[in-house]
Amino acid sequence: MNATVKSFVPLVDFLEAVLGANSEIVLHDFTDPDHSIVDIRNAHVSGRTIGAPATDLAVKIMNGAYADRDFVAGYTTRSAGNKALRSASFIIREDGRCVGMMCINTDVSLLNRLDALVQQIVTAYGGVPTSESAAGTEAPTAPVLPIHTAASGAHEVESLTDSTQDLIARNIEDLVAERGLSIDKLGQAERVDIIRTLNANGMFLLKGAVASCAETMGISEPSVYRYLQKVRKEG
Repeated sequence: MNATVKSFVPLVDFLEAVLGANSEIVLHDFTDPDHSIVDIRNAHVSGRTIGAPATDLAVKIMNGAYADRDFVAGYTTRSAGNKALRSASFIIREDGRCVGMMCINTDVSLLNRLDALVQQIVTAYGGVPTSESAAGTEAPTAPVLPIHTAASGAHEVESLTDSTQDLIARNIEDLVAERGLSIDKLGQAERVDIIRTLNANGMFLLKGAVASCAETMGISEPSVYRYLQKVRKEG
């Protein structure tokens, strides 16, 4: 383990004790992005294990994203079972170079259900009257829990997976869906555009990314290499 990353293990111990069982704490070492998780607590939250790969957000950061920040907070992550989590990541740097991350992923599904129930009750009863409202003062409405607010300017949706292949596949599926298409209907221009986006996000830093991309898109590995060479020549 990278020595700087290893120095964060006591903080992982501390956060595990403080945050409770609904918050997963993950320590990434980017020496080997395909097996970057070197410590994980409350792993039931995302279902990942030690040795799982870097996430798409982590790869973006390795590729230069958020170079002006120490952390990214308040963004949404999706576990392998599509469970929505609220997350924050602290970027670990060594001599200015990103060498790892420490992430907290909190399962807010219980808070979401509570928020929905409160809104149902408020709607059903038209607001609960108080002595002030009886005297003509408007009754306060139930507060909405701020569990979807992005902080630090982050608007990320991170994918938490246990394999590089799943990570690549999910990213491609999202990019295809954004274009209102299906994978089997992609033309060459759409395939090149998807490869361009994956490359810009640093996904090809992961070993096996080309093979996973070819399998997901239903094309040959030489085709992926050809498209990748084309977008890299574009600069």
